[in-house]
Amino acid sequence: MIEDVLKKRFPKLKDDKAFKITSPEDIKYNCIAWAYLYKDRWMWPHPLAKSTLDGVFYWPDKATKTPELDSFIEAFALKGYEVCNNADFDPSYQKIAIYVKPGTTECTHASRQLRSGLWTSKLGPSFDVQHGTPYTIEGPDYGVVGCIMRREFK
Repeated sequence: MIEDVLKKRFPKLKDDKAFKITSPEDIKYNCIAWAYLYKDRWMWPHPLAKSTLDGVFYWPDKATKTPELDSFIEAFALKGYEVCNNADFDPSYQKIAIYVKPGTTECTHASRQLRSGLWTSKLGPSFDVQHGTPYTIEGPDYGVVGCIMRREFK
């Protein structure tokens, strides 16, 4: 089963009671776009990325185009997010987690908290999954949570 494969790739999911696959595979968008609430583009701060959809990558023009955490914070700030100090559920706020390679500020992944308090991630070009906390998908593939941000739910 694919769930078993994902649990091997993300070992902390083995104990995550909330874990489940929530969508079929879809190559049109990635984890950053999913956290940004887009399902029609691949978001990454490639130096040639544009805020229009005429290229391979999308990135907001007003955000720096590097793989560093500060660039991702800038991009999500344009959507109204601000850095906060925890991933605890607060029904007034939507939160995101931005992941980095351990010991660096190089970003690897982003996940988003749902209104239920559970979290959702897009696994590259693969599935969307639900998980209980942002920390259950930490590991060799995505590294560790480097930053939590929040904005008021709309």
